[in-house]
Amino acid sequence: MKTKLLLLSFLLMALSAHAQEYIFGKVRSEFGSELPNALILNTRTGEKVNSDKDGNYMIGAKPSDELRFVKSGYERSSTKISTYNYSGPLNISLTHSAYLIEEVELAFQASGNLKKDVKSLDPPRRVVALNSSMDSYMRTPPIESSPKLITPSAFAPKDYNAGQVDMVKAVSALIGLVSKTTSSPISTANYAETQAFYRRIKAELDLSFYTSRGWTEDDIDRFLIYADNSYSLAKKYRKSFNVVAILSDMKMAYQEYIKTHKVGT
Repeated sequence: MKTKLLLLSFLLMALSAHAQEYIFGKVRSEFGSELPNALILNTRTGEKVNSDKDGNYMIGAKPSDELRFVKSGYERSSTKISTYNYSGPLNISLTHSAYLIEEVELAFQASGNLKKDVKSLDPPRRVVALNSSMDSYMRTPPIESSPKLITPSAFAPKDYNAGQVDMVKAVSALIGLVSKTTSSPISTANYAETQAFYRRIKAELDLSFYTSRGWTEDDIDRFLIYADNSYSLAKKYRKSFNVVAILSDMKMAYQEYIKTHKVGT
């Protein structure tokens, strides 16, 4: 009898030592929405599971195992498992990947001839001609001079400062000259700076104007790329985040964007 009890104790200890421990939780986007069909991988065991329609998941893991979370259109995330993770859910937030270029449909088949294929991506001739005409018009000086109100010299008050140096204007000119030589020119944003600028817009600006029109996160991302390409938002405002100026440029870009893009409901 004692032998059987001893064997049973050893069996229970062995089963306990090899018992599988599980990690569970929920996968969400950076805006809090559940992400279904996200892939969760245990890099040590190779076990894979997918989150359900509500973003919930459960996967076997031991302490120090690495879980990798992957979802199409989102940045990949990895987490090291510790004993703390067994006491509650391990919830993961995935950041949406920003688009590098605006999504377009190409109406031509690549021929393999680089010069020929590159020309197919050029803007339409009408657009090029219109931009050229507008640029030329803006650079042309006005033909007619604007009328000026001039007081006859007989009625003009006597200028007691004639021949004297205006110190206020001189100092102002000197300050302007120094600021021009010391200020650094506006540089083009690199990829990392551009993505950080997009994330700051979505985090700090009130985008209810767009979401109230039924725009999704993808719609807003595509529009930000369009507005950035049209008005150089990241180049002008990534270092000096002027909310009023950014919203103004975005509103102008919106008026042009809705003419050629179908978004929202």
